[in-house]
Amino acid sequence: MVGIFLDLTKAYDVINHDTLFYKLESYGVRGISNMWFKSYLSQRTQYISLTQTDGKNVILNRHSSLFRVNLHGVPQGLILGPLLYLLYINNLPQAFQGVNFVLYADNTNILVVDKEEEALQHKITFVMLQLEL
Repeated sequence: MVGIFLDLTKAYDVINHDTLFYKLESYGVRGISNMWFKSYLSQRTQYISLTQTDGKNVILNRHSSLFRVNLHGVPQGLILGPLLYLLYINNLPQAFQGVNFVLYADNTNILVVDKEEEALQHKITFVMLQLEL
């Protein structure tokens, strides 16, 4: 048995909205509910604001970026973020036979099992190539 442990960086930021909406529909989230998710995720903006103080709450410097529209991703730090991410990757284990997945938010554990060492090596190579690792 071999374990592959993935902690995906920026996993929440790269979710394709169209793919997510399609998957939500395939899970039965249709009509007004699906439109609510489209409204929730569409035209979300972000910016960065930095304020430098002297430690006594006197502002020395203030910088802000421009607003940017997020065309991909789901918000982090909210209950819906991990749920939407898991719905997005939920069918990943179906693409692999003889491999066990444990999915939790942006952490994925893959357990590759085989009695024969050579077969185990082939499975590991297949998984790594499919996941582009």
